[in-house]
Amino acid sequence: MANTTAATTTSSDQVGELINAPKDVISRLFDDYMAAATTDDGPNSRDFNQTVQNYFQGLLSKPEALDRIPAFGHSSSSSAKNKCGSLVRFRSMVQDPSYGEELHLSVAQLVNAATGETKLIFSHYTDADHSLEEGWEVDYSSPNNVFTEREVAYCVSIPGQNEWAQLPLPVAALEGALESLSINAQTAKSGDGFPKVDEKKYPLHGSTHSAALVKFHSPGHAPKVTNIVDIVGIYELGHNSKEEGSGDAGEQGRWPCIHAIFVADITADSLVPGLPQPVAGEHVDRRNMALAHLSSVLGGDDLAAHYLLLHLLSKSVAVQDVKVGKFSLNLVGFPLSSKEQASAGAFALSNPATRWISGTLAQLVPRCVDIPFELKTVNSLSFLPSAESGDLKSGVLQLALDTEIICDETCLHEGTLDERGLRNLQALQSVILDQAVTYVYPYQPIDMATSQRVLVLSNGKSILQNDCDLYLSEAAVAFLARIHDDSAADFKPLDPMHTEQIRQYLELARNLEFNVPTEVSDSISDEYAALRREAHEKGEKMMTQTELALIVTVARLISISKGEPQLGIASWKEAVALEARRGERNDLAKAARPTADAAPSK
Repeated sequence: MANTTAATTTSSDQVGELINAPKDVISRLFDDYMAAATTDDGPNSRDFNQTVQNYFQGLLSKPEALDRIPAFGHSSSSSAKNKCGSLVRFRSMVQDPSYGEELHLSVAQLVNAATGETKLIFSHYTDADHSLEEGWEVDYSSPNNVFTEREVAYCVSIPGQNEWAQLPLPVAALEGALESLSINAQTAKSGDGFPKVDEKKYPLHGSTHSAALVKFHSPGHAPKVTNIVDIVGIYELGHNSKEEGSGDAGEQGRWPCIHAIFVADITADSLVPGLPQPVAGEHVDRRNMALAHLSSVLGGDDLAAHYLLLHLLSKSVAVQDVKVGKFSLNLVGFPLSSKEQASAGAFALSNPATRWISGTLAQLVPRCVDIPFELKTVNSLSFLPSAESGDLKSGVLQLALDTEIICDETCLHEGTLDERGLRNLQALQSVILDQAVTYVYPYQPIDMATSQRVLVLSNGKSILQNDCDLYLSEAAVAFLARIHDDSAADFKPLDPMHTEQIRQYLELARNLEFNVPTEVSDSISDEYAALRREAHEKGEKMMTQTELALIVTVARLISISKGEPQLGIASWKEAVALEARRGERNDLAKAARPTADAAPSK
């Protein structure tokens, strides 16, 4: 037992040194590596780099060790305490991967001018000037110097990342929270010590965020635009090659840089730590739990709860060059937001009823972005990213994959959509229909594939074309009206353990590998042909290919909601019945109420 305790203490001390003095650790590893080398060819930078990565990953493989690393940036109360040369962790989105490659002196030979003595140092994970002992200098003419290439990307805080999905705050940061807040207030004014950001390179303009130039030391492995990365690396202040202007060079150089040693995996386990994996049969229990919660949130509307759950489980994937799985949803029947209600901001909802739904979903999904369709907002923002100036400026729709986008149409009143506003709505429509975002480059726009869930909350049928629209029940409409009027709503909060179980369920089900067996596909095709033939003989409207595709998508999501890895006939029949209920509900709602809403002029 004593030996176990000693080993644990040693491991804890090693992790502490990795965090506070990672360069010292790497230097010792390099000395050991050189002492053990038997070749006359000089050090192999690539091999040793792998040694460093393996060593760090080995000591930080357990969540409790990884969680000790201070989070980088403004989102952490310890942001002002990020020290140059220390190890940091940055869960971020790649906003601009086009900073290219840098040629870097990773192994340098030093010479002592007085004694003529030479030695090699490893400077792979730093841009800082070599802090050399007196009498030592770099011999830049030495054949033992090793140059390597690294890729550089501009990374930002994940847009819309909900608080529960952010990195845990280390114990040391909690202990110094009040002190850090005081430091933050001072540094925010002075600009000294606070990480520098470019506001035009963050999708949610005006929102507090963090940003860093991340340097990947394994060429060819840098992530692509909008990818999420959980980076563990050494923090420094360095130079931004794209920074414009002729200001003070010293001030221009103070850009945060992180030399990535490795990238941690982001899984359901890391988002909901400590929760056991659900065993066979528990998926259905979790499904019923989620349906009951969503039904309560929607005033007891069981049908709307079913469709909202299917929407939350949807994910656009490419199957033989065809995108399947997307399921944008328009819930109709929300009370209108009055013109007098002040906008809560470009990315905040002012309607209490739509904010109620947004707040509910923010507790269940990792990333959620609100877009109120207020004319001023739609006409003033840019939804598309643009590189016309030579530097990629962000747009509202440059979001991490699988972000929940909640569009509030209840605040869209009579007015005029200008040219930019129309482009923005067209861009959003492209995301809904094609799962693509256009990046505006100087000579030719480029469509980038994306995977976003779009939920539209409206009073009447949306001005956007969605995969599915559903009118809420009278009980749900009345329930949301009470919330809108700030009246008491009968709602039982969800137990925290159930909240975590639903989060885990959604993540696991959404990423379930899924296929459609040939026999099921053939059976559906035969039934489709029979239904069209029967409708033709009776002179009734025949099912279209679009309607068939929607039912298949609903059936696919029903199977996924049960944890089934392939489509079954039972789910197909359930989807047919569910779609019949939706069609009947919508027909009755349209007949009972006018659908003409105050729409903007074009």
